[in-house]
Amino acid sequence: MLALPAVAAFLALSPAHAQEALFDQGNRLYQEGDFGGAADRYAAVLEGGYESAALYYNLGNAHFRLGEVARAVLNYERAARLDPADEDVQANLALVNRMLQDRIEPLPRFWVLSVFDWWMALIPRGWLATAAAACYSVLGLAAVLMVLDRPRGWRAALRRTAYAGAVATLVLGGTLLIRETGLGHAEQAVVMAAEARVLNAPSEEGGLTVFTLHEGTKVRIDRRTGEWAEIVLADGKVGWLRVALIEVI
Repeated sequence: MLALPAVAAFLALSPAHAQEALFDQGNRLYQEGDFGGAADRYAAVLEGGYESAALYYNLGNAHFRLGEVARAVLNYERAARLDPADEDVQANLALVNRMLQDRIEPLPRFWVLSVFDWWMALIPRGWLATAAAACYSVLGLAAVLMVLDRPRGWRAALRRTAYAGAVATLVLGGTLLIRETGLGHAEQAVVMAAEARVLNAPSEEGGLTVFTLHEGTKVRIDRRTGEWAEIVLADGKVGWLRVALIEVI
C-alpha cells in the first residue's frame, strides 16, 4: 500500500508545486510498475528538503520492489523514526528484516527502557502534536481566566486545570521534542554493502576480522575515528567498520 493521502496532505502545505509534481509522478510510475523511476522521483522530493514518514515509506516500497533490500530497510527505518506508531511501516519493516542474511538475537532490555520505547511509539505523530497544542491552549486559557478572576468563584478549579494542562503539555511536548530531534537516542545506521568485515581495530592493516555483516543489518554507532566507526549489534557484539559501508538512519 502507498501512503498517498498522508504524503499528499504533507506536500499540500508547501508552496513548492514542483515537489508535489515529482511526488505525483512517483506515485504514477509506481502504479505502472516503474519502481526505479518512482524511487528517483521520491528521492528528488527528499532532495528538495521535504520529508515525512509516509514519503520514506513509499520510497522503501519502491526499493523493496527493486530487490534493493538495504535501501528498503534504511527508508523503512527512517519512516519508523518519524512515526513509530505507523502499523504499515512496522509490518513492512518486519517483513524485510525476515529476508536479511544476518540473524541477530537482541539482548534483554531493562524494563524502564522498554516502557520508554513503548511510550515513544504509542501516539501517532499528528495526534501527538495536536494533543500537545490542545493542552498548551487549555493551560493558557486557564491562566488568563485566573488573572482576570473570571468566572468568579472558579479560581480553585482553574488552578487545578492549569496544573493539569502544564503537566500534560510538559509530557506530550517533551515526547514530541524527543521524537522530532532524536534527543537521547543513539546514532544508528544500516549496512549497505553486500558483505562487510568488522574488525577489532580501526585499521585494515592491524585489525583482525571479528565477524562479518551483510546488507540491511542495523547497527548502533558508538563513536567515530576518521573513516571508521565503532559499531554495536543488538546482541552486544562490538567492532570497527568503515563508515563508507554504512548509511546513517
